[in-house]
Amino acid sequence: MALIRDHHRHSKRVTSTKRWQVLRHMVLERDKWACVDCGQTRGRLEIDHVQPVRTRPDLAFDPANCATRCPSCHTKKTRIECGHPPPVQSPARDAWAQAVADLATSPNPAT
Repeated sequence: MALIRDHHRHSKRVTSTKRWQVLRHMVLERDKWACVDCGQTRGRLEIDHVQPVRTRPDLAFDPANCATRCPSCHTKKTRIECGHPPPVQSPARDAWAQAVADLATSPNPAT
């Protein structure tokens, strides 16, 4: 019996090429090494296909169809594309996100 996969990473055949590595660097430079949604410049940045490869394989290597996103913004966008509801914003959630961000950017106390 064949295994049915609900999720398949269609972009794998694109992102594993040398051509993609060159395009990735061009997009990062174009977007000034910052997430186009939140502006984050630290940490790992990902290149997102604005129109997914699974629906528009003809745009896989088009720089106009690519955008730099931080992992968080990329995940949010992908989840919405896959039919999941967007995360619910609430004051408590925003306060928690700010506290985590503050911890990540504050200098470590000397011990």
